[in-house]
Amino acid sequence: MLAGIASASSVVNRGTFVSPKTGVKWRYWIEDASVDIDTLRFDIAEIARVGSSGFELLSYQSYGSVSSSTGLIILDPTDFAFGSDRFVNVTASVVQAAIDNNLTIDFTLGPDQGAGVPVLPEDVDMEGMNTELVFGSHFLAAGESFNGPIPQPEIFPFLRFDGTVASANISQMQLVSVIGAQVADGANISSTRVSLNFNTVQDLTSQVQSSGDSMTVSWTPPSNGTNVVLSYFSRRNGYPEARPGFNGPDPNEPGSWGSWVVDHFSVKGVNISTTFIQNNILSNADIAEMLALPGVGQYMWEDSMEYQAQLFWTDTFSERFLERHGYEVNITLPVLHTLPNAQTKRNQTFDYGTSFDWEKFTEDYQDTLTSLYIDYMGNFSEWARSIGMSFSNQPAYNFRLDTAASAAIPDTPEIESLGVPTIDEARQLSGGVHLGNRTIFSSETGARPGEANALRMMELLQDANTQYAGGVNVALLHGFPYSGNYPNTTWPGLTTFGYDFADMHGPRMPAWDYYKEYLDYLARTQYVLQAGVAKADLGIYRKGYNIVTPPPYTGTSLLISSGYTYEYVSPENLKLPGVTVSDSRLAPAGPAYKAFILGRQDNITVDAAQRLVDYAQNGLPVIVVGDVPSDIPGFETGNASMVQVQSLMSQLTAEATVVVVEDESDVPSALVSLGVLPAVAADPPSATLYSVVREVDNNDSETRTAYFFLFNQGTSAINFTLTLNPGFEGSPFALDPWSGEVRPVVLYSNSSSGNLSIPEISLAPSQTALFAVTSGDSLEGVPIPNGHLVSADPNVTAVALTTSSTSGSQQFELRSPDEGMKQFITEAGETMSANFSLEGETSQVLGGWQLNVTSWTPPQNLSDHRSVLIPQAAINLTQGLVPWSSIEGLTNISGVGTYSTSFEWSHADDGAVGLLLDFSEIFHTLKARLNDKQAATADPTHPVIDISELVVNGTNTIIVDVASTLLNAINAVSLE
Repeated sequence: MLAGIASASSVVNRGTFVSPKTGVKWRYWIEDASVDIDTLRFDIAEIARVGSSGFELLSYQSYGSVSSSTGLIILDPTDFAFGSDRFVNVTASVVQAAIDNNLTIDFTLGPDQGAGVPVLPEDVDMEGMNTELVFGSHFLAAGESFNGPIPQPEIFPFLRFDGTVASANISQMQLVSVIGAQVADGANISSTRVSLNFNTVQDLTSQVQSSGDSMTVSWTPPSNGTNVVLSYFSRRNGYPEARPGFNGPDPNEPGSWGSWVVDHFSVKGVNISTTFIQNNILSNADIAEMLALPGVGQYMWEDSMEYQAQLFWTDTFSERFLERHGYEVNITLPVLHTLPNAQTKRNQTFDYGTSFDWEKFTEDYQDTLTSLYIDYMGNFSEWARSIGMSFSNQPAYNFRLDTAASAAIPDTPEIESLGVPTIDEARQLSGGVHLGNRTIFSSETGARPGEANALRMMELLQDANTQYAGGVNVALLHGFPYSGNYPNTTWPGLTTFGYDFADMHGPRMPAWDYYKEYLDYLARTQYVLQAGVAKADLGIYRKGYNIVTPPPYTGTSLLISSGYTYEYVSPENLKLPGVTVSDSRLAPAGPAYKAFILGRQDNITVDAAQRLVDYAQNGLPVIVVGDVPSDIPGFETGNASMVQVQSLMSQLTAEATVVVVEDESDVPSALVSLGVLPAVAADPPSATLYSVVREVDNNDSETRTAYFFLFNQGTSAINFTLTLNPGFEGSPFALDPWSGEVRPVVLYSNSSSGNLSIPEISLAPSQTALFAVTSGDSLEGVPIPNGHLVSADPNVTAVALTTSSTSGSQQFELRSPDEGMKQFITEAGETMSANFSLEGETSQVLGGWQLNVTSWTPPQNLSDHRSVLIPQAAINLTQGLVPWSSIEGLTNISGVGTYSTSFEWSHADDGAVGLLLDFSEIFHTLKARLNDKQAATADPTHPVIDISELVVNGTNTIIVDVASTLLNAINAVSLE
């Protein structure tokens, strides 16, 4: 099912930790090709100015104007839609602007979400376009026979919010099957779900008589109960992606055709999209040549799948189903429409009640659909590589598809923080990503519902950090709208999705000039998360269709508390190249799982069962929770495969490396008994501490480096001793993503097994930390120390060290907020003491603040998209340091406030007393300057910065710029 597709990602220059080239990317929306080229160039330059690495170009086109919230189509698509001559010119300008600003560009495979391309409406009814299975039904009373036209299906056109039909006019249908069956005893034929007796099912397809457009069948049921005749047809459903031209389609104007979703389960769907893009866009204006330049065109890209069908189908489905499962699909058809689906469909569906385990049929349908979808993605990937790019999409979720199996296929899989908001949900794909050897796992990040023009920086960072903890290593921020004027659009400018989702980043935002330092934090975090290869402690078996919550394995909190990282693995992932066992690690060149868990699985595929036996025999620990699997997932004629699974499971549980436990609470101790220890552990344990491990193994040397990302997802601070188990002996470093500083850790203890324990670690809610362990002699140019401390009294930290030029001995800079004598022990076992003194200094709350606010207000003519900036009168804050929203007259103001004050200091020369500045809470963005020197950017989760190097003896002046979102100004307009 899964082909071994090598990753298209190549080794790239990541820069350095302090100056990384791993910045965030943006979703850049243009409404259509009517954009002003100079404004477009300005926007792309702005994306580069804040430290980004690239962007996705998306022609929004009001998402086909199907929903009132997505906006109306104002300009004739004939002239400005995806595929029009004007769009080609705009695309060429965008690509050139990307080149000029050293950015990568991802090209969307169509307008809106990239699920379809312009097709003449009369051609939408062709193979390769979105296809669905529909059905009709006719009940027969007891003793009644059927003789006449087969039941016709109910068709539901797709309507826009104004009631007009959005779908293409499709008139053709192809008969798939006609089924006759008896209604189960006691079933109510007026119910929305009617059960049938599986043992009475008859396939009547071969008895259908065709005459012209008429198809008839004759059937006399063998029983006297109530019966039903069901007829199934496949048809193109003409799902719209973008609206046609106002005056109808012109064969010579692709912008007038409208865009229609292609069949995502057919290679012919790929061909329709690629042929249009190649012929109508890439072959013009040197676009293909520019995209193929190194570091320019990155991905041919498709968004999440949100188009619809009553039941997804494709012309080759029946053939593929028989090939994969060994029986005809027809007997499964009555139950398939029970699968969840957002599309409007008949209000009555059928199942087989208790007469048969009919979920085996829905399992085989979903398995087959996944295999066809994988072919679709694989072919898109091959085409993208053929033009010098690679393929990225948001695979599988929203549909009934194997998520981990699908995630292994695109060159760069992508998810979204909106649709995949939790760490466990992201890990339902990450196993496929990593076993598929995909080096980049991206996320469309920050599309919070109801927060357009209101998203706080802390929220954006929280979304990104949550995605990182799930395995993501590129945040693609949602989003950056075209900043120019557009017809029928008022201040503050183009707003996608009718204010439903965050956010409209860019120069329209008062805080935009302060974004870079926060995005640098993300870039440095991504620098670490893109290093080497992702590693995980555990793989968990899951053959699951769609992403689910709560977690499919119910013992995840116990694993997290014990420090174990995990991700879910489809049996299809086990077929990928390199998924073998060496040195008791599964996929050693990839995630290198230390153990594998079967958690309360009733069934398992024969192939997976055989592979687990092989893995265990080669030394991989396996833990089975609950009953041992005793069946296969789908249906089979006879029971040969079921018997084979039972035999293989008996072999598996007999292996010395396999433990069967009754409950999930027994798993951590079972892992320890098998010698499986986590790469990261906390003492005391924490159920909110998540970690990600990356390992770099330099082939040209013996140096190994492991990176560790820590994230406190909880709502309370956690304080702990951190133990790192990199699997080799090395020296630890702490990496500060806010400053770019890399420092050796000089207070830690190590064990004979190579574990390193670092005390006094504290993480505030949503705070992160980065560590590394290297076997080399330096990290990022910073040499390892020639000695370290192994312990110290509480509240003593070793934060810096220097080497004496005369003695060669190691010097440690120790800090403590407490006064008095403190002891510490060196690596050589020597106990030493130091006396700490604050020299009479105490904490103080700074007063004497002055506030100057520049208000960002709407223009008098709301058709102008630009805000008017109005300086407000300076205010002396006699009431203390307060946000301007609490000051009369400034309550509904958006903008930038500059707070300034001064204080005295007298310890700048000797440095014996350090100084921390605590901002307490940051609403959105903050930038501080002390004595005309910029201070470090404060982490919003713990806004305390060290200003010891910036203070001078005497008077010190501090200036703090605080920017808001645009929400206050927008609300003020509505209030007026």
